[in-house]
Amino acid sequence: MDFEINIWLLGGGLTLGLIFGAVVQKSRFCMSAVVSNIVLMRDYRQLHALLAAIVIAVAGTQLLAFTGLVDIEESAYLVAKMNWSGAMLGGLIFGFGTILAGGCIGRTVVRVGEGNISAIIALLVMAVAAVMTMYGPLEPYRVWLYQETVFEISAEIASIPGLFGFHKGFFVVLFSVVGLAIILFTGKTNRSPALLFAGVTLGLLIVAGWWVTGYLSQDLFSLHSPSSLTYAGPLANSAYMLVSGSLMSEGAMFGVTLLSGTLLGSFIMAITTGSFKWVKPDSNHLCHILMGGLLMGVGAIVAGGCNIGNGLTGLSVLSVRSLIAVIAIFAGMRLGICWLMYSEAIEKHSHWYSFMHRLSQTLSKDVSANKANESLIKP
Repeated sequence: MDFEINIWLLGGGLTLGLIFGAVVQKSRFCMSAVVSNIVLMRDYRQLHALLAAIVIAVAGTQLLAFTGLVDIEESAYLVAKMNWSGAMLGGLIFGFGTILAGGCIGRTVVRVGEGNISAIIALLVMAVAAVMTMYGPLEPYRVWLYQETVFEISAEIASIPGLFGFHKGFFVVLFSVVGLAIILFTGKTNRSPALLFAGVTLGLLIVAGWWVTGYLSQDLFSLHSPSSLTYAGPLANSAYMLVSGSLMSEGAMFGVTLLSGTLLGSFIMAITTGSFKWVKPDSNHLCHILMGGLLMGVGAIVAGGCNIGNGLTGLSVLSVRSLIAVIAIFAGMRLGICWLMYSEAIEKHSHWYSFMHRLSQTLSKDVSANKANESLIKP
């Protein structure tokens, strides 16, 4: 389908992508590192950045809604249908895949701009898997799962405050206070102002995304609903556009230019800081990269969004479905870490056993040779 070019969607997506790519490249922010750093090192710096981003995104987005500038009720995250199975299953699959691939989708896109060949492979596989799940041979199975498990809900309980019976304003204040308290009272010995700055910036980018898509780009002929930063859908739409030469919807313009801007912003920052370099993939982990990209592509589409789409944009509108997806994503990440630790332990054990076996054989040969030599020199 062909659409008129909406300069706000194109320019806004490109600008926000440039900033996102530059900030994430410089700060090394990654949502999968939130889990791995806490589990493996008791390092809370990435968690602080994530909480700062969510608090800013929630407060700013709800302010836009309160002032009437953006009608967030029209977003896909607050539809009156609960796709709980897709959020849970897709989130688990996606989270597990991020650990195998070596980073969340936002960080993977940024690493491509840095010249990381492993990330390029993961992103290409992810794009193919996302297209297959959204438009290709896996689409009927995704739709079947949705139709068999989705159920109607009221628009009120599609949001977290409505589900638990809170006043929205009170809930936003309470959530912000709790988030700030966690930042202040956890990990006091290892704080990172740079990561906190990155988190605040990402939160502001989410708010800006809603403002661009829900206010600046809206007119009498608009065919798109308001949204903000996400990468799974744009990745699938970009791949589809390369194949077909057209986009499926007008709103897809924002996501496609967001993805392009992120790649460009990461590349510019990497060149500027001297951190751009071609990094070859480790052949021992190539299978992990391929499988991780596949799981991320499938999981993100089934879940209705990636860790950025659900974890920041979806939570900024207080979506219950996004909350379920985020919990599942983090659970999948934790399972992925457990699996890698177990598999590496088995591998180390097998290597140790092989080494000890070879060593014992060598020693036995040496002992036999010494005994033979001793027998020869005996009178």
